Amino acid sequence: MHRTLNSLLLLYIIMAIPSYELVIDLFQGDRYYAQMMHTSGVVSIFLLGVSLSVTPVVMLVKHLPTGVALGRWLIIRRRYFGLGSFYYASLHVIHYIRQTGNLELVVYEAVDFELAIGWAAFLIFTALAITSNNASQRYLKTRWKYLHQLTYLGTMLTFAHWLLFDFFLDQSLTWLVVLAVIKSIHIALKYRRKTA
Repeated sequence: MHRTLNSLLLLYIIMAIPSYELVIDLFQGDRYYAQMMHTSGVVSIFLLGVSLSVTPVVMLVKHLPTGVALGRWLIIRRRYFGLGSFYYASLHVIHYIRQTGNLELVVYEAVDFELAIGWAAFLIFTALAITSNNASQRYLKTRWKYLHQLTYLGTMLTFAHWLLFDFFLDQSLTWLVVLAVIKSIHIALKYRRKTA
């Protein structure tokens, strides 16, 4: 049981389950495009939220009987939640490019503000995904931490991209509030630890 819970393969399989239809549609193209964009975007944001939640959760549970073990488990896997988020963001971009069907048009549309900030967010998360490994961490040293703080900028750009398209606005605002609460808890716990 312990080995199963610690299996990275199992974690990858669980994170990949919602992508079944997204991947199949790339070959069949018979599903509703807006639904593919919505699913890929929402799952990407969900996993991004899980990744951003790790630090405040660890700070909250560390005094519980099994809090240290749970915190260690989450910290080790935070990187993989982030990579899962990038996987769905990539599917989001691939579906958009396939639907557009013309790379010149993709480039032309990229200057539209709501799309430009989406591309900016994707480029940020691409850089973070590429450097989400121990080798990059050793090579970049202290710069690695500063680079990965761009997660917050990428997150803000992602939500701006979603809000400007005005699709499923209630969901986007709900997720925005959830992540704002998570970050507020993180800031409050960090401040309390400094003043203790």
